[in-house]
Formats: sequence, C-alpha cells, structure tokens
Amino acid sequence: MNFPTLKENEFTVLMANGETGIVLDINFNIYQNNNENQHVYSIFENIQEAREFINRISGEYDKIEFIIYNSKQEVVEFIKAKFSL
Repeated sequence: MNFPTLKENEFTVLMANGETGIVLDINFNIYQNNNENQHVYSIFENIQEAREFINRISGEYDKIEFIIYNSKQEVVEFIKAKFSL
C-alpha cells in the first residue's frame, strides 16, 4: 500500500472497518496486500471535498472509520465510525 503523490493542497482519505480496523479499498472490499491493482486512498482537491465524501459514505456505511491525510502524509483528522461497539 503506497501513499499517493499529492499536490500541496490535496488530501487523501483512507477507510477501515470500525469494528475490526481492517483497511478497505475504495470499493469497500478488504485490502489484500498482494493485489497491486487495489486502491485504498481517495484523493481530493481540498479538505472540504474530503469531508463531504466522508459525510456521504458514513451516511450509507455506519461501520466505516476514516483517516484524512495531507500531502506530507500527516494525519489531519480521524473520524470514528458512527456505529461503534
């Protein structure tokens, strides 16, 4: 799982199952380390777009947690799953 190359103002979102912590790909499938064609990062032009994506997805999938990263690979925000044990 390679971190994507981002422009300075771009952000990326990583999703995981909130119950297990298992990383999910952009199609909500379990990430398989040996699958080079599987993408786990969604890229956004700004943090507002990233947050809108998270709000939309968390409305449909209440067991997904999200991590927003900036272009320096720093965690900007962690959003817990709406449904948690």
